[in-house]
Amino acid sequence: MSDVAIEAVTKTFGAVSIIKGVDLAIPTGEFAVFVGPSGCGKSTLLRMISGLESVSSGTIRIGDVDVTRRPPAEGGTAMVFQSYALYPHMSVSENMSFGLRMNGAPRAEIERRVGEAARILQLEQLLDRRPKQLSGGQRQRVAIGRAIVRHPKVFLFDEPLSNLDASLRVQMRVEIARLHQEIGATMIYVTHDQVEAMTLADRIVVLNAGKVEQVGTPLDLYERPANLFVAGFLGQPSMNILDACVHAADGTQVSIRVAHGPLIGLELAAGHGLAAGEPVKLGIRPDAIRLQPRGRGEMPADVEIVEHLGDEVIAYLRLPGTPEAIIAKLEKSSGVRVGDACAIGFAVPELHVFGTDGLARTRLAHSA
Repeated sequence: MSDVAIEAVTKTFGAVSIIKGVDLAIPTGEFAVFVGPSGCGKSTLLRMISGLESVSSGTIRIGDVDVTRRPPAEGGTAMVFQSYALYPHMSVSENMSFGLRMNGAPRAEIERRVGEAARILQLEQLLDRRPKQLSGGQRQRVAIGRAIVRHPKVFLFDEPLSNLDASLRVQMRVEIARLHQEIGATMIYVTHDQVEAMTLADRIVVLNAGKVEQVGTPLDLYERPANLFVAGFLGQPSMNILDACVHAADGTQVSIRVAHGPLIGLELAAGHGLAAGEPVKLGIRPDAIRLQPRGRGEMPADVEIVEHLGDEVIAYLRLPGTPEAIIAKLEKSSGVRVGDACAIGFAVPELHVFGTDGLARTRLAHSA
């Protein structure tokens, strides 16, 4: 197990810049998850760590070793791919031991490592089967086992669950989390699935257009997004973003007028840089919205669509003169119905303020 240090790393294909000066430190034993939209560079960065993709500039270290120019076999990593990449003519045991056999490992050592991995992944009864005799989840466990037997310094996962159906994804997510707890290895995991990211990660790395937008624990990123991109990307449904304008600013005391809504007083950290008349964006999570009778809430709205999801209800609300719907996540007992005339209520401390630069302003408390 080792830490991973990425320093000023770039990747270009011709005139196109894919990774743009990434700096990142992943401590030993951490489970780090790379997330971001398609084309943001998360898989490219993972492949650069593995040595499967060359580095245009910068340095990658695993432990004390500079692996920037080393071939994949010498970098101390093991990759688990989306496509499993199993040899169809080999048994489970042969697939898992292939790399060790190619490197001339003693037979007793191979048997010991394969047996250990099979126990961890509950594959002991499947060692003589071929890949075609396995389910998708079992094949993915074999692919993970092939990585475990190598005793790598760092495990790399490239969207390993995207080929599985929903129930298998949940099962495998639990198994990967259990694996990390049992062996305590450094793991870097790429996914487009927010649920995987939020449930597996010690820390999440949010990438966008080849740059790191924010790094933090799942709760940090959810509750304290650094900018509009992170605020809108993390969370299902996404954070509601409302147009607003600074009404007055006096030191840390700022009052903001929401379009078609109330005047809100907040206390922001010193140096917020907001001035009267300046446009801002207010963000509020769907689960922070409360529906109230018309006339008692801050913002009148009409219910356009209601989605019943069993344990919760998603309501799409229309504000006067607002082109996009406001989304509320409510309890199943809310009784909300299409066509209801209501008002949106929320707790001011749950609001997020973003300036014209897209950066969040640190919120201290609701001013009296």
